[in-house]
Amino acid sequence: MKIISSGLLVMLFGGIAGFAVPAAAQKNIVIIHGSRYGSTAQTAEWIAAGMAGKAAVVAAKDAGDLGGYEKIILGSGIYNDALHADMAAFLEKRGAKMKDKVVALFVVCGMPPDQAGGYLKMFAEKSQTKPLLTKAFNGWMKKELLSPEDYKGLEEYYKGAGYPFESYDSTNKTKCLEFGKEILARLGEVK
Repeated sequence: MKIISSGLLVMLFGGIAGFAVPAAAQKNIVIIHGSRYGSTAQTAEWIAAGMAGKAAVVAAKDAGDLGGYEKIILGSGIYNDALHADMAAFLEKRGAKMKDKVVALFVVCGMPPDQAGGYLKMFAEKSQTKPLLTKAFNGWMKKELLSPEDYKGLEEYYKGAGYPFESYDSTNKTKCLEFGKEILARLGEVK
């Protein structure tokens, strides 16, 4: 009887994913985000880094089975005073099933974080949660990433408001890392 190498099995069956330990079993916290141009996704990654690798990061549109996660953190970009469409759809479809697992919410918007309380309140209401922690962060607006429709709309908005239409990056890695650490501390996972 010949011994088949694991390399050959990988080639034949496309990997050994069926035998691997699922990500949900490796980490018990997941950060689910809705991001249009990447600043909310980056914020989620930095929050996870602040959690010392204890949290997985998943886009709302790609969120599969969440049964293996004990705790959930939700994050959304804010567009036209509303949650990102992927986050809104995620909450519509799965919000009631996971609302008791949500421990924190965050938003990423162009408004100063200390004035974004209304967005956090709206997010909590739409997710039907009362999280331990909420936080607002600033994001970026990179003109080269914008869809033609968004480019035109923002150009008109800035012109009407009397402000120059320029790219900016107001993300703050340090604040995101601190929020991740704060979440762990509140969960009692870090002393």
